[in-house]
Amino acid sequence: MHQDRLAGVGTALEVGNIVIIFPEGSRGNPEQLSQFKSGVAHLARRYPTVPVYPVFIHGLGKTLPKGEALLVPFFCDIFVGEPLYWNGDKFRFMAELSQRMNNLAAEGQFPAWQ
Repeated sequence: MHQDRLAGVGTALEVGNIVIIFPEGSRGNPEQLSQFKSGVAHLARRYPTVPVYPVFIHGLGKTLPKGEALLVPFFCDIFVGEPLYWNGDKFRFMAELSQRMNNLAAEGQFPAWQ
């Protein structure tokens, strides 16, 4: 039997809740975008009227270092992009989301991670 891994997220969207998704799936290297998983595209296809807002957060690698359980006080910079809606094609949607995230990441003009 096939289990729908996105069922809970879909239920939340159906009742109007805000859902936060980290499209990379897991934590990679600090302050470096990794390739996105396609789950966000599947949700956008199921709920085409729900906007997807790309959000880039710089500084999480210092605020919550990988493998640590406690938050470290540190400033984060957050960049919020324009909403993206389902465009009818998974590959085009993911490419557009990736491009928008890269554009947001470039807005900060941050030095290399140290």
